[in-house]
Amino acid sequence: MNEIKMRSLVKQLHSADPGDRYEALGTLYELKGQDDLKIRVEMLKDMVKEAATSFPERVDVWDNPSLGLVEFVCDYPMPEIIDEMLLRFDGLDPDAKVRALECLLLTKDEGIFQEIHDKTVQLITHEEVVLPVEELCEFPVLLRGIVDKTIDQLDSPFYKYLYYDFITAINESGVEAGYKRARILPVLLADYEKLRDEYLKYDGEYRSDYAYQSWKESYFQLRYRLNVLIGLMNFYYSEEAEGFLKEAVSFKDPRISTNAVVVAMNKNIPVQPKILQSLSAHVESAEMMYWGLAEHNKEHLFPVSPKQPVLAKAHLFNHLVHLQDEEGEDLNIFPENIQVVDSVDTVNSYGQPLRYYLMSFSHGDDVLAAWVGGYSLEEEDDSADMWEGTHTDLEPIQKRTVEEHKQLFLKKRDEYARENEQTLYYESSPSLSKGLWFFYAILISHWIRVFMNGIDEEVYISIGFTLLGGILTLYELWKKKRSAVVIVGRELRKVTGEKKESIPLQEIKKVTYDKKQISVYNKENVLAMKVPLRWVEYGEFYYAMVEQTGHLREQPYIEE
Repeated sequence: MNEIKMRSLVKQLHSADPGDRYEALGTLYELKGQDDLKIRVEMLKDMVKEAATSFPERVDVWDNPSLGLVEFVCDYPMPEIIDEMLLRFDGLDPDAKVRALECLLLTKDEGIFQEIHDKTVQLITHEEVVLPVEELCEFPVLLRGIVDKTIDQLDSPFYKYLYYDFITAINESGVEAGYKRARILPVLLADYEKLRDEYLKYDGEYRSDYAYQSWKESYFQLRYRLNVLIGLMNFYYSEEAEGFLKEAVSFKDPRISTNAVVVAMNKNIPVQPKILQSLSAHVESAEMMYWGLAEHNKEHLFPVSPKQPVLAKAHLFNHLVHLQDEEGEDLNIFPENIQVVDSVDTVNSYGQPLRYYLMSFSHGDDVLAAWVGGYSLEEEDDSADMWEGTHTDLEPIQKRTVEEHKQLFLKKRDEYARENEQTLYYESSPSLSKGLWFFYAILISHWIRVFMNGIDEEVYISIGFTLLGGILTLYELWKKKRSAVVIVGRELRKVTGEKKESIPLQEIKKVTYDKKQISVYNKENVLAMKVPLRWVEYGEFYYAMVEQTGHLREQPYIEE
């Protein structure tokens, strides 16, 4: 889409006709999904500016042009866009401010943290919005400053449990254990008692199928909130909290009970072995128990051995009950009779040994197949660490023999690996040199003078310069076509004419840059590749590198 059409689209968002606005927002959403869309920085800045203007009164939840525009520009988190977003922040719709905060936080730029702090405090004080909890919790020092200024929101019905998430992050990060204990402890205990009383209405008849098939969201919110408060008793412990923990250990909901057991054991409160054994073997709670113990270096107390099969059952259960279709709709699967059928030991694309389990589970009248894994075998044969690759085609287990299931699984892995090797994740070529742009500027000003002063015999000099400019342009374009930096499969590659350089992503230790070039260092901290900075838009290159290395166990340092 050219810029004229884009500006027309932005103008349409101000239409008094809701139908026009709906159409424009739909088009904007479609454009957002186009990976190859090119748009000038100035246009993006104008879109942020427009997002901060007034729009016709909303007619429905979708009718939020300010949010739509901010959502679009957040795909281009370049410094100029971030600066414009900070400048225009106060004029944005409240929901657009939340999206802008997410974008600002994702830059991880400590230079703008004070502005983020001030704007977040202002937003919380004057609006009721669903704040970006996960993003804010990544920066506990910043978060503590925000909560310091707004701690009274702990008494707000709207913000209360969001603030408990914030308080959890501040404590767990180590920034300040027991943060504002005198202020928080009595409120926490009172809130827990209310939730506990509400939970006890369910406890007598708790069953997993009731929870996942009938009670669903209202119950899951209650469970989540109870678990947050139980977790906080690690940091806000008292005699009353001890009594609550001892009671919760015996609750029939295995996830609440498991959380209470982990906190109780961390506080040296005795837990009956049969309770620990039962929860460690339950499909709802086995993984939660293991990793809860591991968080406090108590994984040796996990009573089930070998642990991979029971962890695989629990992992599959949690995978299936949250499984969605391509439209994001819940499939409402409640798996029963989950069994380990067989296993396959293989390696991933980095040569690391993994184990996948062939599983079966009942869903309605069908017994279906699934794969869980892969569990890392690098350090031990019964490790709980895994590279996530759990999946199911919802195919009947009896459709194939066990050996056929295993052969098909390995075949699909090989096909995926070959496809991944050829997948282009990022590509950029050199921009035209500054010298050529300077030449263009001189040439344009020269022709303007020629036309203003009249054409004379010196026009041939102008024509000669123009031809020279054309030749230089063709040469630059020829060089641009033969030069590129790309991320293909698991490699970063640089191409200069016939010369090709590459480095596997897992071999990169760090990536830095200065005013002229990007430097890529290998694991031995030796400079392995240099890329001229003008070959890339560094913000886009940075995000591509972070995205493609985020799954690595040893992630490289990528300078922001």
